[in-house]
Amino acid sequence: MRKADWLLLVITALLTVSLTIPSYTYSPPYAGFFKGTIETYDGPPRWVGYVECTADTSSYYSYVVNWTLSYPHDYGVSKPGMFKTTVLVRNWSRFFEEIPSGCYVLGRDSLSYDDKLYRASERLKNLTAGTPDYEKLEPFFDFAGSPETPVNVTWVKVTVFFTGMMEPVKLPFVAIWLGILIVSVAGIIVSHRRSKALLAVFLITLLLSALFLRDYLQMERKISGTAEAFNELLALNSTGGWCTEIGGAQGDFSSREDVNWFLKTVKENNATIGSVRWEDTVLRIHVKVNMNNYKRIIDAFKERGWETSVIDSESLNALLEERHGTREINETLTTLEKYLPYLTPDERKAVEDYMADLKETLHQDRDQKNLCIAVFATSPEAIIPDYGGYSDFLAKFALVAVFVGLALGRRRGNETR
Repeated sequence: MRKADWLLLVITALLTVSLTIPSYTYSPPYAGFFKGTIETYDGPPRWVGYVECTADTSSYYSYVVNWTLSYPHDYGVSKPGMFKTTVLVRNWSRFFEEIPSGCYVLGRDSLSYDDKLYRASERLKNLTAGTPDYEKLEPFFDFAGSPETPVNVTWVKVTVFFTGMMEPVKLPFVAIWLGILIVSVAGIIVSHRRSKALLAVFLITLLLSALFLRDYLQMERKISGTAEAFNELLALNSTGGWCTEIGGAQGDFSSREDVNWFLKTVKENNATIGSVRWEDTVLRIHVKVNMNNYKRIIDAFKERGWETSVIDSESLNALLEERHGTREINETLTTLEKYLPYLTPDERKAVEDYMADLKETLHQDRDQKNLCIAVFATSPEAIIPDYGGYSDFLAKFALVAVFVGLALGRRRGNETR
């Protein structure tokens, strides 16, 4: 058997091995997250809540777990792909503001019902009966009359699941196609003066291997650039506050240049970055806009080749004209303030907490008048190239070429004999 035939057999073996390698593998995130001193509870909670979180990427899984551990917490159970612990929530409003995307409160149950707010409402009912103030306080009476009114000191049982995007297998395919490239070069050297047909076969396998390696390097370069841009976007300073989304854009951030262009466009149109929120596979960036500049910004994104959407003018005008019961809330606050001296210290504290929540509602209503465009940046971990499928596709063409080469070599050998 000639050298060229041996080289073709080596290529055949490499291609056959490549067809047996799975395209993806599941690699659960590291289970150990505890470092340093474990915080414990500093008071007996009266309520218990249940929260479940899911994460599709390992980095976001780590982010959610570390966010959970930022609260006072008990010892937890940490296994590959699953984390459980119990945390202490002192302020539910703050908890809901900070809760990551993919986390949901499944329920809150009373351990021992705290009736301070209920007793305060009953006292105020008696004090205001038959007066105009009674009507102003009816929203408060409805809220406080429910035994399901949550209190802030709460045990929250948190479970984080890694739903596990599959990771693409890379290095085995790279090694195989690199080996095919090297063997193909050797085959070209051996056969270029002896057989044009065999030379063509080795040129085909060389071309296919070079094609795979080129596309692999391009994809890895894109993922690396996306990761760099993603981290830069994640570190952006923002003004904070709520806003109403009137448009959206799917950004293409594959390099620092894309981030610089985005920030320059925002600045040139007198807009600001309102918030940056990591939502597992994407980053949601709120660009605060106004009636004068939002169309220009959307047009700039569209010219960049980004997918965009925007609310129509009629719906936007209707949205801006909405009112959120601000007058009624202010009346309730003013009336409650007037009757605070008539309450016991415990009741007064419960009512003041309720008033603080109402003021936060007013603040959010004002912020909802702010307009913004949601710009989405894809997480690098959400880019999952199918190297295995691409390799199998190329391998089929390569095997056809190699079998033709082996057949030609066998026929030539028979003719020689």
